[in-house]
Amino acid sequence: MDWRCFLFVLLALPSGWAAAQSPDEIDAVYFEGRWSFVDEGCDAPTNWTMIAGGNFVSEDLVGTWNWQQSELVLSLDDLAIDEETGEAGGRFRMDGPVTIVDRNRFDFIIAPEIYQLKRCP
Repeated sequence: MDWRCFLFVLLALPSGWAAAQSPDEIDAVYFEGRWSFVDEGCDAPTNWTMIAGGNFVSEDLVGTWNWQQSELVLSLDDLAIDEETGEAGGRFRMDGPVTIVDRNRFDFIIAPEIYQLKRCP
C-alpha cells in the first residue's frame, strides 16, 4: 500500500466530532450556550440558554439544567399564562437521554418526542 492509499484510509475514518459521540464522552460544558430548535432561527424567542453553573432561560421558561448519568435534566418554571384559562404555568421536569450529532447539534429524547437542537452563535 503506497502513501496515497494510506492517506485515503485516514481521511475516510470518522474523527472526533465527525461521528456521533457517546453521551458518556461528553462533559456538561458542551451544553453551555444558546440553542435553537433546528427548524427555527437563532433569533427566535424560544431559544434555550443554558448558562454555566446550571441556570436555564428561554422565552417563558426559567429554571436549572444538569447533565447527569448521560441524561440532560431540566427543572423548569413555566412563566406563561394560559390564554384560555388564565392560569399561570407550573413547574415541570424534562429529563432524557441525548444523542450528540456533532459539536453544534444534539437530539434530546423525551419519548415520544425528540427535540433537535442546534448551537447558536
